[in-house]
Amino acid sequence: VTAANARKERDMKTITGTWYGQSGSRLELHLTHDGHIEGRYYTANNDEAQGVFDLIGMSDTRAFGGSRSVGFVVCWNNEYVNQHSVTAWSGQYQIVNDEEVLATNWLLTRETSPEHGWAATMIGSDTFKRTPVAQPHATPALENAP
Repeated sequence: VTAANARKERDMKTITGTWYGQSGSRLELHLTHDGHIEGRYYTANNDEAQGVFDLIGMSDTRAFGGSRSVGFVVCWNNEYVNQHSVTAWSGQYQIVNDEEVLATNWLLTRETSPEHGWAATMIGSDTFKRTPVAQPHATPALENAP
């Protein structure tokens, strides 16, 4: 372990708390002493009641090499909606440029018929930080533009 990684590991706190995704989502996470994660995922949906989903997962309890492994799952089903899909995020809790970051990759699998199974899973990435990400403002359409 390098001196820089040892300092990062010392500076790492806990993933417990609020995290904000680059597309406007929000995580409320609680990490237990044995690495279990419980929480809520808030979508960027304007109707917040429909956009809140339970989250469960696991995390390594000790950092190694300046990072800590993290994984969590959301089933897109609550008392208001059932999206018939599940997303699993896997990534690392790290200190990057003196900022706490959850850098993740995800798999979203939706229910399909057997003949459409090839289209069931999408792949992507999300980065979550402790501070909200500024969302770009919509530019109104120019009326009577040339």
